Amino acid sequence: MTSDKLFKNYYEPKLIENNIENVVLRLYNHTQGSSADDPSNSTELVFTPRKEVDARLDDIFKVTSEDKGIAITSIISHNTEQKYLFLLDCSLEVNSHNEEDLIRTIKNSVANMPALRNAMLLRTKNSYHVVSFIPLSKSEWLSHMAQSILLVNSRGENIADIRYVGHSLERGYGSLRISDYGDKPTPDFVCYI
Repeated sequence: MTSDKLFKNYYEPKLIENNIENVVLRLYNHTQGSSADDPSNSTELVFTPRKEVDARLDDIFKVTSEDKGIAITSIISHNTEQKYLFLLDCSLEVNSHNEEDLIRTIKNSVANMPALRNAMLLRTKNSYHVVSFIPLSKSEWLSHMAQSILLVNSRGENIADIRYVGHSLERGYGSLRISDYGDKPTPDFVCYI
């Protein structure tokens, strides 16, 4: 799947459905030899889905290259307030058993983590991403991030990539790649949960 198709076909309709006025996208470079991105090497773009999805998004995806990626952040505006989306990078290997188990675990966790009732599952080369489209306050986002550390599958394995959770909490927002980047292809849509 191409980056623009992922955003236009799966992210943008859910952003509009949930009355999300703006979302912050990041153009970034990874620091050589590190899995973490360097915030000083990134540019933030405020993107308005309803008004700009075709023309501006095409321009954004054109400027990317092998050494620059695009990520969606958890920072949004909703009803003129700053809110947050719950974004999660998972630690589970890609295979059919893990995928089924992850979907089941997410569905069973809605009572404790309400944002998961409106989530999307994406598959990357090595793992999975969970994206919720329910706007959260900062305290609700922090609570969901903390609770994600406790999510385990049927074999007792942590679902969340703990390093991702740590980086997100340190930065004050989550960030997930939505474009090709180096040898990492654009994530694939799996399903809405």
